[in-house]
Amino acid sequence: MVHTGDAPHVAEDGSFAASTPSLPVLQYYPVRGRAEPIRLVLSYVGRTWFETPAASIRQIEGVMHREFDGYPFRQLPRFIDEGHEGGPPHGEVDLVQSQAIMRHLGRRHGLYGSDLVEAGRIDMILDAVVELRAKIKTVVIDQRLDPGAVAAYAGSVMAPAEELKSSAMMGPGLASLEHILASALYSGAGWAVGPSASIADFALFNLTDLHLDHWSDLVRSRFPALAQHHGRVAALEGVAQYLASESRHPIAWGAEWAGEPK
Repeated sequence: MVHTGDAPHVAEDGSFAASTPSLPVLQYYPVRGRAEPIRLVLSYVGRTWFETPAASIRQIEGVMHREFDGYPFRQLPRFIDEGHEGGPPHGEVDLVQSQAIMRHLGRRHGLYGSDLVEAGRIDMILDAVVELRAKIKTVVIDQRLDPGAVAAYAGSVMAPAEELKSSAMMGPGLASLEHILASALYSGAGWAVGPSASIADFALFNLTDLHLDHWSDLVRSRFPALAQHHGRVAALEGVAQYLASESRHPIAWGAEWAGEPK
């Protein structure tokens, strides 16, 4: 049965079979986690999907650790796409790895830039978001928001641009993404890359959302372009309905649902 209510996005009933007769299937824990940008994209393009019930996810956990078929990397999310005219048949696209799924959806729905230059820039932002998500996961989940760890995080990953430039921390900080948006480096239209929304925008939204959950005032004061972008994505048709619906899981991290981070 398709989820009823204000936004019929998620079909919650049914067995944990790998596919349905018509809907795409998203197998993931009942949390936002690494699947949330995927849900945002599906909502934006107006697609209903089947999301495996939590009780069946427990069964899938046992299967995916023992079987490579369907779970070649022994983890979720898994996405089985529906067929469409001119494309592969239903169930032929069967993917794991969240970034592979995002890129597939970007290609299918025209959210991957207009040329190779834009596609490369989108890839670059997606990879930076993955790095930054790992950093916030460390402080929120592994270090459990220890005050010392939070202070160090605020002075490194969340450091203002000039402080980040002199920081010994390797890799990107939020100021790196702030610069891309604030300077309109790759888009003159307020998006991450190009004249319209792309999969990079949904990845950025989710990363900013994770930070706003804990440090809203700091993020809004130091990174106003990221905060403004977050609001713009949240207001998109389809996304706004999803965010306001019961289809959106209240839990952000897998560790808050189960004993181990997802």
